[in-house]
Amino acid sequence: MAIHVAASKASFGLTNYRHPDRSAALASITRARSLAYTATTPLECVEIHNAVQAARKIPGDMAEVGVFLGGTAAVILNASQEKHLHLFDTFAGLPDGGDYLKKGEYTGSLAAVKRTLAGYGDRITFYEGLFPIETGAAVSELRFSFVHLDMDLYEGTLGALRFFWPRMNPGGILLSHDYPQISGIVRAFQEFFAEQPESFLPLSGQQCLAIKAGNILQS
Repeated sequence: MAIHVAASKASFGLTNYRHPDRSAALASITRARSLAYTATTPLECVEIHNAVQAARKIPGDMAEVGVFLGGTAAVILNASQEKHLHLFDTFAGLPDGGDYLKKGEYTGSLAAVKRTLAGYGDRITFYEGLFPIETGAAVSELRFSFVHLDMDLYEGTLGALRFFWPRMNPGGILLSHDYPQISGIVRAFQEFFAEQPESFLPLSGQQCLAIKAGNILQS
């Protein structure tokens, strides 16, 4: 407890993953992270893993917008052995700058990401371009059980929320990175969910999560 208190005074939090259920999640994300660098921390990757597992009973596909090098996509695929994952990115870095971020940052080529994730076979579909303006139409008729956003910018995040939320099946989980670290992400979530019956939950790392309510819409 003394270590926890000392860490909290330095604005940090501690946890442990010794329990068998938690250690299995940590082992899974460690294998995924070995495939490619990701700016998402190990404990944030565990949150992604847990959210994917929690949504396994919910019908619908999975999606990630903001793929970078494919590290968190591997986390998602490891956590769900059967569902299809739709991956969206410009594969040319951020389309604009914002906060401390620069245009072109977080570039991972489509060819490189395909090589990284080749072991997952036909469980993946890639979409190159701005989401949802250029690539959203390709999945507009689908329904989703899990969505991961790592878009870094206000406009893209707000556009993704407007696109995916009506297409989430009840019980489906949407999780975003960079909350509250990036002001544009905070603004997008606050604005969008101010008009929704649901709320979103900030997590202990740089993430937030929302769970969809309502009636199931089959694709």
